[in-house]
Amino acid sequence: MSAPIAMVREVVVRYRGAGRRAGEAIRRPDEAAAFVRRLIAGDAREHFVALLLDGRHRPIGYQVVSVGTATASLVHPREVFQGAVGVGAVAVIVAHNHPSGDPRPSTEDLDVTRRLVSAGEVLGIQVLDSLVVTEGAHVSIREERPETFTATAR
Repeated sequence: MSAPIAMVREVVVRYRGAGRRAGEAIRRPDEAAAFVRRLIAGDAREHFVALLLDGRHRPIGYQVVSVGTATASLVHPREVFQGAVGVGAVAVIVAHNHPSGDPRPSTEDLDVTRRLVSAGEVLGIQVLDSLVVTEGAHVSIREERPETFTATAR
């Protein structure tokens, strides 16, 4: 008889903790995009990142939720909110890059955003924005497609 195989799943959240200075809140999409660019600079694969925020929208952590291929990244609300719940985040900003350089959100990007907004409402964690980031540009889905964040859009 062979020994059982043990499987372990690891979730990595970079926790920044308390003691943040006032004024470090993420208030605009360009601030969140700059944060994400620093995390994924130079990688030719799609990364899906969740910025975990406190009640004043200051980052208390971040999580690279998924690393995909050059054209796709799998994302599920369970993985996005797992880290947020763990650190007591009140809000999240999600972002992913398009290695192609085209920051326009795809139909799949909009669908994922709608699912995340719905899941966040159930958990009491607001999705403030969903960004598509490239090296030189970004698109805020909240700014470009605000209906994606409304209850009637789901």
